[in-house]
Amino acid sequence: MADVAEFLQETDFEAEYAMESSLKCPRCSEEISNLYVVRLLRSKVNFTSTLPRKGYVIICSSCRGMLSATLGSI
Repeated sequence: MADVAEFLQETDFEAEYAMESSLKCPRCSEEISNLYVVRLLRSKVNFTSTLPRKGYVIICSSCRGMLSATLGSI
């Protein structure tokens, strides 16, 4: 487990977003004011896929856990 934590600490993120107000992370319960974004690229599929070739995952800046969130504008 230490190897995974070390890897996540050294991972480069695609972007960092500052939130207008702090929120509590649902995974670690820490108060956070920044989120990280990691880009996903499809590397292999053994069938014709209708899923997108790339996507994004939003990560807690404290525990590095994946969060359920959307990037967009109003």
